[in-house]
Amino acid sequence: MNVFIDIETIPTQPEDEARSLIAKSISAPKTMSKAETIEAWHNGEGKYAGEKDKAIEAAYRKTSLSGTTGEIISIAWAVDDGEIFRFSRESSDSEHRLLYLFALELNKQLALRPAYFIGHNVRFDLRFLYQRAVINNGFKSLDLKQNGRHSNDFFCTMEAWAGFGQRISQDNLCKALGIEGKPEGIDGSKVWDYVKAGDIKKVEEYNADDVDKLRQIYNRIKSYS
Repeated sequence: MNVFIDIETIPTQPEDEARSLIAKSISAPKTMSKAETIEAWHNGEGKYAGEKDKAIEAAYRKTSLSGTTGEIISIAWAVDDGEIFRFSRESSDSEHRLLYLFALELNKQLALRPAYFIGHNVRFDLRFLYQRAVINNGFKSLDLKQNGRHSNDFFCTMEAWAGFGQRISQDNLCKALGIEGKPEGIDGSKVWDYVKAGDIKKVEEYNADDVDKLRQIYNRIKSYS
């Protein structure tokens, strides 16, 4: 059965602890060679005021791009032409429970039939889900085929459109195909900001909207196959 899927991720939790570790290990830019310049950068002196903080912020946010360090905050999916389901959580809530509820509901919908996952850059989603399941000692009942091949084991709309190893954002592909783009004011880079602001529902809606767009893209591509 076709399973259209998309996840939203956040940086390492808890935040304060993660930032502290980054601050202790972060290095000055490689373009700096003089000891006094490097010291000024670390101390935030003169023209380097705030530069280390910016680097820490960037490094912290980047942890959301790996299942080894980041966490899943929202999952949205739809089976074939059915309803779009979405589960989300607050950053302080259990990621294990989110993964458990997702697997429980999806297995119920699949009724022992195999899932054929479809996503935009779906390799990222499946790998992230697999890693977080292992870390959380979570579900083992879903075959995510995270080591699989496009078209055979899963379908990646990005790879189908741009080719292996190439990239195009889902939003840009929507624009090319005349499909309405992302909701105003939110994209993947802003998910953490909305979570911190306590607006997880906005993230959940954005997540579900991505699945809707994904299904439209897939149907258009497959109509020319």
